[in-house]
Amino acid sequence: HQQVDGPSHAENRPVTPERVVIVGASHAGAQLVASLRQEGWTGEIVLIGDESALPYQRPPLSKAYLAGKCAPGELAIRTAEFYTKQNIELVDATVQAIDRSASRVALSTGDSLSYDKLALCTGARPRRLCIPGAELAGVHYLRTAADVEMIREATSPGSRAVIVGGGYIGLETAASLRA
Repeated sequence: HQQVDGPSHAENRPVTPERVVIVGASHAGAQLVASLRQEGWTGEIVLIGDESALPYQRPPLSKAYLAGKCAPGELAIRTAEFYTKQNIELVDATVQAIDRSASRVALSTGDSLSYDKLALCTGARPRRLCIPGAELAGVHYLRTAADVEMIREATSPGSRAVIVGGGYIGLETAASLRA
């Protein structure tokens, strides 16, 4: 479900001529852009993420999304209209380098952006296996919607799967694949 944002607390504040760059279109990044606008940030906001989709909720990936019980659009934290209305620029790229002395980030697209404020909201990454065979076809990690699609393509009812990791994501993935 998408979050609803209340009225801004800062409707009569002066314009902020600065740019904030947020690295990571995670839940934290998506919440930060909304909070900045709610609290009166009137300057530019650039949210950089390495997926072309709108920022989305990750917890449902291992359960509802993997089980096919929801569509990708249902995972969005906020609608595209929210980002447009709030004048938030979404950039599909990865940050290759941060030059703090020059206040610039270099992007995988070859572009670079200056910033006045920088926030790192990159989230977590799954731990990669460091064992022989970890690079073989059929070894998957679950962090993104694209990862779920690869897992779906590789599995079928009645097939076997080995889950490494008994945490929340591993257990939900096992339950979803079993269903």
